[in-house]
Amino acid sequence: MVAAINNPATVQQILKACTDSISKHPQVQKVTRQLIHCRTAANGYHLYKCADANCNHKVYRYHSCHNRHCPCCGALKKEAWIEARKLELVPVKYYHVVFTLPHQLNSIVLGNRALLYKLLFDASAQTILQFAADKQYMGAKPGVVSVLHTWGQQLSFHPHIHAIVSGGGMLKQQGGTQWVEGMQNEWCFLFPVKAMSLVYRAKFLQALQAMLAAGKVKPPPNTNTQTLINQMYQTNWVVPIAIGMPSNLLADPNR
Repeated sequence: MVAAINNPATVQQILKACTDSISKHPQVQKVTRQLIHCRTAANGYHLYKCADANCNHKVYRYHSCHNRHCPCCGALKKEAWIEARKLELVPVKYYHVVFTLPHQLNSIVLGNRALLYKLLFDASAQTILQFAADKQYMGAKPGVVSVLHTWGQQLSFHPHIHAIVSGGGMLKQQGGTQWVEGMQNEWCFLFPVKAMSLVYRAKFLQALQAMLAAGKVKPPPNTNTQTLINQMYQTNWVVPIAIGMPSNLLADPNR
């Protein structure tokens, strides 16, 4: 036990030892290879040589993988991004909103990722802004940061959006711009969840149907797209909203 603590295993060592148990999905395999080869000869190197002819000392610096999942290089970029976002926070409550897609759409999304990931961003953002513009909830434009996740906890394909939304927003008026607080209620929810789900579903499916009709999105073979769209309108789309938290807690890296 002492030896294990004094000599902790690295992510690379763990991945190398567990390659047989890692998912065979191509994307998972790609990320795994990048992490295993990070800062090794497999990624190439820069050679630094002392300019003194009598020294001739050489140092090899192996290239990093630059993958965001890598604790050796991508993690540093993540921390820098977090620090930059913390500077943008205002002293209000923030809300965590998650926009998911039914698993029945996985195949069509996999075949059209660039277009449908963008649609996922657009439909979720438009839904938030529509409810925020309603005076009974906020009547202003909030701050929103959206991040795309394409995998679930079990590393299965599961595209969804995580959005952090400010509990208030800016309202432009003739006399200038003013800050408007969002709706306050005993549950501390930002907007009604069921209503958001219906609006989000409609925005996504209407845009998807238009893309299919225009030939921009290619459906999987033997797929009746109209039947799929009809089924999706009958499916409940989940839009969970976390209870709001103050900006000082949101910025706490230990949460």
